[in-house]
Amino acid sequence: MQPNRSVSADKTNSDPTYPKRSRKRFLMIQGVVLAAGIGLLVYLLYSLGFGTIVDTVTRVGWGFFLIVAINGARHFVRAVCIYLAIHEDHRAVSYRNVLAARLAGEAVNLMTFAGPFLGDATKIALLQRKQTLSHSAAAVIVDDILYYITVGLMILSGVGLLALTVGEFDNAMRYALAIVVGLVLMVIVGLALAVKFDVKPVSFVLKRLDRKGLLPRPIASKREHILDIETSVFDVYFQRPGTFYSLLLIGMFTHVLSVFEVYIALSLLGFVPTVTNAYIIESLTKVINFAFSFVPGTVGVYEGGNALFLNILGYSTAVGVALAIVRRGAILFWVAVGVIVLIYRTALRSKRLLAEQLPEKS
Repeated sequence: MQPNRSVSADKTNSDPTYPKRSRKRFLMIQGVVLAAGIGLLVYLLYSLGFGTIVDTVTRVGWGFFLIVAINGARHFVRAVCIYLAIHEDHRAVSYRNVLAARLAGEAVNLMTFAGPFLGDATKIALLQRKQTLSHSAAAVIVDDILYYITVGLMILSGVGLLALTVGEFDNAMRYALAIVVGLVLMVIVGLALAVKFDVKPVSFVLKRLDRKGLLPRPIASKREHILDIETSVFDVYFQRPGTFYSLLLIGMFTHVLSVFEVYIALSLLGFVPTVTNAYIIESLTKVINFAFSFVPGTVGVYEGGNALFLNILGYSTAVGVALAIVRRGAILFWVAVGVIVLIYRTALRSKRLLAEQLPEKS
């Protein structure tokens, strides 16, 4: 049976149309998911009344630019994490370049079907112009890992606050929250154990696949680079513990900014929020963002999730949707900035490549 599987795999890998078919299938699925998200958003707006949503959102007025500023502050802080994650002895990139890479990567993250994968790849590619691949990739990965850890901690504390604030839930909500808490605990404990005992999962998997002859050739050719990146990621904890915990605190500060953004947005919408409610809303919003990350831009589910959470906390559905729209507007502002950065950097690279290819004037 084993030879048959190998022959089948060889045929699949040698078929030049196979990657194209897979890509088309993936894009088709993502297109259907995006259409469903847009449909959900349109349904929410229609059922609540477009006039009601517009009236609610326009209460923000010029305060919208304050929301934009707070939202943008998160990018500046996350860029600090990536910058500090690169060891100062190997740091050949400026903070400005790191910030540009962060903005461009997040724009790609929101606009494309590939989501975080292509967004992180964009950050690494822009940083790699001045840094080595291992240091660029390690810095982006460290930032992601620490961010996910702090997100997990925030979700756990937010669910706890929700239980204390609301009290009783129906069975569906109770089971959903139990699943969320269980998954988050598994991820946090798994990451903590991997870091504590220096368990390198990528190295482990690659070695196992290599022994069984199942390691794909493209990955095998880049195996050393992959292992260097993984080693660089773990070195942040083992070689620079002070930096590791500083990055963890900086990651938590980004969530403080997000909670502040929710608090200010609700205030501008004409309500008197509490810090507790703002914290719960932001923590549960992160659940939506991660659970539905396969939906491009989380269109529809982001608005629907906000409506659900604010309903639980005693606000109207219209306020939940309005809050989501206001925050999405701030996100799109920085996406536009990221697109401009990406176009500018691409133009510079094209100009440089063209200059290198043109013969020198005699």
